[in-house]
Amino acid sequence: MGRNGMGKTTLIRSIMGLVSPRRGRLWIDGRDATDDPAFLRARAGLAYVPEGRGIFASLSVAEHLAVAARPGADGRTDWTVPRVLELFPRLAQRLDHSGAQLSGGEQQMLAVARALLTNPRLLILDEATEGLAPIVREEIWRTVRLIRDSGIATLVVDKSVSDVAAVADRIVVLVKGEIAFEGSPAELQADPDLMHRHLGV
Repeated sequence: MGRNGMGKTTLIRSIMGLVSPRRGRLWIDGRDATDDPAFLRARAGLAYVPEGRGIFASLSVAEHLAVAARPGADGRTDWTVPRVLELFPRLAQRLDHSGAQLSGGEQQMLAVARALLTNPRLLILDEATEGLAPIVREEIWRTVRLIRDSGIATLVVDKSVSDVAAVADRIVVLVKGEIAFEGSPAELQADPDLMHRHLGV
């Protein structure tokens, strides 16, 4: 968590190999992966749902799902096309629709479904509920809880303290690229001064 411009998206993009870090190292399974290109990090089990969703306007929902579906880095195939369509029944009704024909909420569901189909070990969600209607936001948070409960590690960036606190085991607050707070949701919520100072709550 953190205010706009505090380095959250830059950190995520560095983890995914889309931005080169100025300092520090990234380790995956005890191996220094700092210089690995993004596709190797994806093969290692990292999946990314970017802010803005990254949906291809000309591809259909079915094509988005077909392109993404594959076993995980450890060979798992827990997440399949039928399973994500069960999770997001609205997508099942729009398989022939192009990305450009989907609402913002449907695009977000498709972005999450596409990431899950890679059977990731770590799912990264950047502002997954930004600009969505309240009912769609709740559906996304329900999905995040389900993903967490299924055993997939999930890194969530979002502005809503209450929503993040409801699903998180640990919260990190960034201020200008530095950690200003790291602890449990209860510890964060017990410090209203810190929340006001760094989150505007």
